[in-house]
Amino acid sequence: MEPLLNRLDTYDYDMLLAHSRKLEIKKGNIIYKEGSPSNYLYFILKGQVRIYKDLGPGKEITIFTRNKNDGFGEIGIFSGEKYSNTAEATQKTILYYITKNEIESILGQNGKIGLQFTRWVAESLESSKAKMRDYIAFGSEGAVASVFIRYSNMYGVVTKEGIRITEPIMLKEVSKQIGISRETVSRVVNKWKEQDIVANDNKFFLLKNINYFKKILVCEKCGVENCML
Repeated sequence: MEPLLNRLDTYDYDMLLAHSRKLEIKKGNIIYKEGSPSNYLYFILKGQVRIYKDLGPGKEITIFTRNKNDGFGEIGIFSGEKYSNTAEATQKTILYYITKNEIESILGQNGKIGLQFTRWVAESLESSKAKMRDYIAFGSEGAVASVFIRYSNMYGVVTKEGIRITEPIMLKEVSKQIGISRETVSRVVNKWKEQDIVANDNKFFLLKNINYFKKILVCEKCGVENCML
């Protein structure tokens, strides 16, 4: 999915940030918690932010991950008085944030920016809905396959052997994405390795049979174009 700020022309980009304030966040710090007042919309100038829901002791599910030039906080700003999830910086992150009143005023006065925001929010909701479908409807193996497909879309390079993912995949992080234990994720991945569906060099994976994942998830019947984490 195209990041929010990349959708804006130079004038609108500069105008939006001129109404925002800068904030630096350390890796691992919480930006806002589920249930806190939804006062701000955020833009990422550098770093990465994970948006997740707490499902109980030691159990989380990642709704989405946002990177440089993207935004977050829209689920709250445009839908109610409180954030319905938690935002955590997974890297050292530089943000800009704008108040709810200011962003509502800008969108009300500028239809061009409003259209880009509408498209961004709609695509985000479609992508999140597809992820939840994969996580819930296709069992543990389908949930893990869904994460691997999204990694391949974001960081995959096609080779003769298959799709090589250029970013490391931490099984602990996969478990956080889908709300199941690391041990379950490990069992699924080990099964794939035994069946020669994937191979790995430490944390770097090669997807040797991407069609196996697509078959599990019935991808041919999915209309979502932005299949990412």
